[in-house]
Amino acid sequence: MSEKNEKPTAKRIRDAREEGQVAISQEIGILVQGCVMLLWLMMEGPALYKALADNVSLAIAVGRQPVEHALAQYAGDFALLWLRFAFGLAVVLTLALGLSGMLQSGFLFAPKALKLKSERLNPLSNLKNLVSLKNLFELCKSVLKVTVLGLTFAYLIKQYGPSFAHLAQADLATGFMMCTQMLLWLWAVLLVTTSVFAIADYGMQRYRLLKQLRMSRQDIEQEHKNSEGNPEIKRRRREQHQEVQSGSLASSVAQSSVVVRNPTHIAVCLRFVPGETPLPQVLANGRDFRARHIVRLAARQGIPIVEQVGLARALLRDTRPGDYIPEPLFAAVAEVLRQVQSRLSE
Repeated sequence: MSEKNEKPTAKRIRDAREEGQVAISQEIGILVQGCVMLLWLMMEGPALYKALADNVSLAIAVGRQPVEHALAQYAGDFALLWLRFAFGLAVVLTLALGLSGMLQSGFLFAPKALKLKSERLNPLSNLKNLVSLKNLFELCKSVLKVTVLGLTFAYLIKQYGPSFAHLAQADLATGFMMCTQMLLWLWAVLLVTTSVFAIADYGMQRYRLLKQLRMSRQDIEQEHKNSEGNPEIKRRRREQHQEVQSGSLASSVAQSSVVVRNPTHIAVCLRFVPGETPLPQVLANGRDFRARHIVRLAARQGIPIVEQVGLARALLRDTRPGDYIPEPLFAAVAEVLRQVQSRLSE
């Protein structure tokens, strides 16, 4: 078997895409979700902060009231606040997930990818996947990411440590601002780190996919034959078309004494003139389109047409244009010529 070291063709990549085989990086999904969430918090954050501050103030106020009265008056406000936050976050994450998929693969629906394949149930195959280079790369990537974020968090704690020591004496707005500033630093580092990982990971996924789709020279040639048609068949069709256009086929049919045919698929032109041709001679033959064209030309020019399935097949198999008929077919061809002569003399 030839080695698969050729780049995949566009058709191979297109077929793989229809089966759901596309380069997908989870890091790009995380990056898009992080960016979208940050934009959402920047737009929705002030309103949420104000609502949260109002609810905290209300919680302090209702602390002096009976429990039943406090629940009846303020539980709905708390529920609406958290519902607004949770629902908004869920919608944003869902949109971000869809956006990340479209950025990488476009609008792709691949039902073939949903089919259950036997290799997915193979324990040995699954064990190989567990110890594959892909999973080793994912592990190293996760460890490196956690390390970077951990070092960043440690640096921020060191920088903001003195401020946190006095946080108890600060008001709510100041404490919230400090926590928000630290969170934004962490978020920014996360996005920058994820961007680097996303570029590297997508490149790795793309390289792995193209390597998996590599083809041998034989695969490429077979694909070309399937897509464009067998070159030999195309050459024959081109020659037949040129022959039909040039009129040489019509000339051969016009000189024929009889056309022997299978009903629709085979036609053979025979010429026999006593004293001129020592034996019946094949002038032309054809299959399918060419055969139907021969029959039409013969009918148009008044050349006798005889339907003999077995003889037509034998003539097509054993002779070529210009050949005299072989001895095993003498009797059958003589009978056909006798029928034609009898028909013409009537």
